Amino acid sequence: MALRTVKTYCRFCHAYCPMEATVEDNKLISIAPDTSNPVYGGYTCEKGRQLVEQIYHPTRLQASQKRTRDGSFADVSSDQAMDEIAEKLQAIIKEHGPRSVASYNGTYSFQNSAAHDMARAWHAAIDSPSYYTSITIDQPAKVAIGLARMGFWNGSCHTWSNSDVSLIIGNNTLVSHYSMPGTIPSFSPANAFREGQKRGLKVICVDPRETEVARRADLHIQIKPGYDAALLASMINVILSENLHDQSFCDEHTQGLDQLKIDIAPFIPDAVAANAGITKEEIIAAARLFAAGPRGTAASGTGPEMGPHANLLQHLIQSLNAICGRYNRAGERVPNPGNLTLNTPMYAQATPPQPQWLHDGVKSRISDDIGEVVVVGPYGPVKEMPTAVIADEMLQEGDGQIKALICVGGNPLLAWPDQQKTLRALKGLDLLVCVDIKMGPTSELADYVLAPKICLEREDVTLLTDIWYEQPYSQYTKAVVEAQGDKIEEWELFWGLGKRMGLDMALANGPIDMETKPTKFDLLKLITDGSRVPIEQIAAHEGGKIYEENQVILEPADPATQGRLELYPEDLGNELEAAFADLQNTNQHPDFSHLLISRRMKNTYNSTGQEFTQLRSRGTTNPAYINSLDLNALGIADGDMISVESAHGRIPAIAAASDDVKPGVISMSHCWGGSPEPTAGSDEKVLKIGSNTNRLVSNIAEYKKYSGMPRQSCVPVNISKPAAH
Repeated sequence: MALRTVKTYCRFCHAYCPMEATVEDNKLISIAPDTSNPVYGGYTCEKGRQLVEQIYHPTRLQASQKRTRDGSFADVSSDQAMDEIAEKLQAIIKEHGPRSVASYNGTYSFQNSAAHDMARAWHAAIDSPSYYTSITIDQPAKVAIGLARMGFWNGSCHTWSNSDVSLIIGNNTLVSHYSMPGTIPSFSPANAFREGQKRGLKVICVDPRETEVARRADLHIQIKPGYDAALLASMINVILSENLHDQSFCDEHTQGLDQLKIDIAPFIPDAVAANAGITKEEIIAAARLFAAGPRGTAASGTGPEMGPHANLLQHLIQSLNAICGRYNRAGERVPNPGNLTLNTPMYAQATPPQPQWLHDGVKSRISDDIGEVVVVGPYGPVKEMPTAVIADEMLQEGDGQIKALICVGGNPLLAWPDQQKTLRALKGLDLLVCVDIKMGPTSELADYVLAPKICLEREDVTLLTDIWYEQPYSQYTKAVVEAQGDKIEEWELFWGLGKRMGLDMALANGPIDMETKPTKFDLLKLITDGSRVPIEQIAAHEGGKIYEENQVILEPADPATQGRLELYPEDLGNELEAAFADLQNTNQHPDFSHLLISRRMKNTYNSTGQEFTQLRSRGTTNPAYINSLDLNALGIADGDMISVESAHGRIPAIAAASDDVKPGVISMSHCWGGSPEPTAGSDEKVLKIGSNTNRLVSNIAEYKKYSGMPRQSCVPVNISKPAAH
């Protein structure tokens, strides 16, 4: 058969870079950027360029696995596996109730455009609230808590392409390929950065590291970890005291401004600068530059979202955008109303706070302060439980204890906070089912491991990123090659279990056929029913396309539904007091010398990528990046083995001199290493597999209200050379 070229897009991560695949006789020969794409212009990253090796990698599971009586694994058909899993789940539900059955849908599962909707449909059918995703590991304040407490603007924020200024707090889009709308687009980010600066856009970056973004910024504030919220409070103080805010927008669309101004009064630049390791001039300059705009957006990344004042940080970011009026107004065109979102009018008005999202849902068994969070998606709010406390939900005995877990596209043993507790929790389950492309630290503990199709073996549409683009862009792709052997998609597991358990399952737009297995496209049509651009139209176009005809002009506010953004919600006063107390305490962690922060690496995507040849050539460990002045003071050389110890645990690591890290800070990537079991020998393999920083984190010691979010960045640690044996 002749070679053929197929337009598709990568789903290694959520950047969704368009590609052209060369195929012969159902074999993927090569993968290359699609240089004709109107949004990406031929951009891809080195992770996506490993898709050929990913399909044919020797570690990839070619058949589903079942644990045998002697603890080893044997091949099992997916049908037999689902038969047995369904039977076991029914028995567990009968004995322990629906809440005892949970699913964790990891980062990789987000890349399958039908997986999450089907998982939620299955949970609804068995009446189990125990639905968890990776969203609540690192950013619940951003996607849930902040929106519930303050409300949100229905007309969307300013975009990067039409902004004059951008405030980026602890996010490195040039490496992570993730950002909220308004800051550097995740799609060809380096080019977007260049184009923005060419037309005069000013970038303010707040980060303890001189990251790739920080190096290119107009103003880099190299702050001490943990003081981001204090900095934002101080910037708001400057803006309000100098009357630089948008008074008319605040009068019409916000409430609580006077009380906010009173409570941030102590956060004067002089008070914040000294302990935050910056200057008052930097604070004042950042405040004035952002306020001058007149268009622009402030947003944060996962780093500060995992720090000590996550809820407060996110509220102050939203408040900064609100008081400066950084939203589209009536009569303006919405840059991207979404192609796959519901085709309804858009109004230039606020949806008020939704306190019921924080108070009325299912509560965690661990604390009444923690419970279901509501994430707002393109088809309305959806609920999930906070992943931070899932291990405790497995370990704490009593009514509702999780006894079974279905893990889809995730690696909890490496990803969840408190690795030792996670190990105990996973080993204590009655049933652990994983959907994974290879045997890894988590799947090696499983009773069943189902072999999935990977992205180029399935059809998909850019549903996840639909409203993240700056233009109404979408792409649909068919399967590039057919999967060999017995492999399934994530959604097929939930449908297959539902069928075997006799469930009636439904998506938001209607029931799912449980007699005859639907096609993936049938499900995507049901998921997107009523969208602005029908999915059939998107699927008919090969490659990505900007749907210029999808233009929405913001309508004036509707007096019957118009709300106000709440600048002073419940708990804010206490949160500001706590942040100011931290600011005044010049020696918060007297027993520790450094603060550990998180970072992203170009050659991995969480725990995926470390097995591929080209990516391994970039390094096989997650170094501990430390300022050379600190290393010299400790008598540690670049490349030395060191010990990193917190109040909760200890890990080995390889020291790496890095003067882009602020003195007193250590920077390491997460999701490396292996099992903490002594027999696994993971500590001795640090050069080959790295170390897991979640062993340094307690998931319950400093958790945040509502989400249970623990302190996973800005962790106090000591650094030392291991004692000689």
